[in-house]
Amino acid sequence: MAKASLIFERLTADIENLISERAQQADEVRRPDPEVIAALAKAGLMKLLVPQEYSGDEVHPADLIEFTAQVAQIHGSTAWVAMTCNEEAELVSAYLPPDTCRQIWRDSPELVIAGSGVPRGRAIQAPGGWRISGRWNFVSGCTAASKWVLNNVVKGSSPIELCFAVVDADPQFIEDTWHTVGLRGTGSNDVVLEDFFVDEAWCGVVPNNSLPLPDLPFYRLPSALRFPFPKTGVASGLARRAITDFKLLAGAKQPLNSKRPLHERPDAASAIARAEALAGAGQSWVHEQLDSIWEAAKNGQPVDAELHARVRLACSWSVQNAISAIQHLVDAAGSTANFEASGLMGLLDDARAVAGHFMVGSYQIDTAGRVLLGLEAGDPAF
Repeated sequence: MAKASLIFERLTADIENLISERAQQADEVRRPDPEVIAALAKAGLMKLLVPQEYSGDEVHPADLIEFTAQVAQIHGSTAWVAMTCNEEAELVSAYLPPDTCRQIWRDSPELVIAGSGVPRGRAIQAPGGWRISGRWNFVSGCTAASKWVLNNVVKGSSPIELCFAVVDADPQFIEDTWHTVGLRGTGSNDVVLEDFFVDEAWCGVVPNNSLPLPDLPFYRLPSALRFPFPKTGVASGLARRAITDFKLLAGAKQPLNSKRPLHERPDAASAIARAEALAGAGQSWVHEQLDSIWEAAKNGQPVDAELHARVRLACSWSVQNAISAIQHLVDAAGSTANFEASGLMGLLDDARAVAGHFMVGSYQIDTAGRVLLGLEAGDPAF
């Protein structure tokens, strides 16, 4: 709990106000506000998963969930970028040479790292390093980051090896592809490189599906169990914001042709009750499953297929619960939800965008069900 308290001490009122002030502009220009991201980094909130050995905070993943939920209640896109940049920093500390990791955060404690852990590039060994080529989609925060970490398949490797390459962020390699409805302000554009040289000190080459180097509980988990949890924090925060906004609306709105204010109508009471139950139950199960795998990781025990499936199911189910919670509130709000000033429809769009991520997509619910029935997952993400 001490780590969680430290996080929220750093997330000061000044930073929260800055996020709020810049939220609309970030959505309009379709990229995160650089001053907001810099403020989060200066407060030490962009290296939460990095081991203490590398000058990070090494927080429990539950703390990252609550941090992203808190930011999402202010602005969903900023929360998503903060979440993903923490994940990318974790990728660097997981797979790059330890000496490089010590240097990165020692020399640049306010570093912001965006990137992609999906191996969409090709790496060819060259004297002193690697030449990489590829197109990496959904590089959230790429316009506000200092460096990118990009995953590549080593050409000709059998069994497959991966090359995690860290490069300086450069706008000339960004392709403006992020024209979306939800999470507009994340700037999750494509990064495109062709025959780009990266020094071997800034590359980590590992067997596919290998465990990371740091011998810490979080890093003992396979990537399929390290990356779903943080997404639930964003979805949960969006649902919490929708609940807060709906309560304010219900206390002020007199629906057309109604003799009662909105807060006295049965549909409003039902909507708020369902939203609270859905959001609360979803996150409670996420934390229950997180506790289970954390205990296994601490003791160096493997996670069996059924526990893996329940963990993934809890994360995807929680995100779907958040969407349903907001949808109930949108329905009860009536025509007000259609107006930009309401914000409810925007929260729903953002939550649906969270569910677009393959780690928490709704189809993962069916995949988990297959595993619980003793069948093959049929999905490489499991």
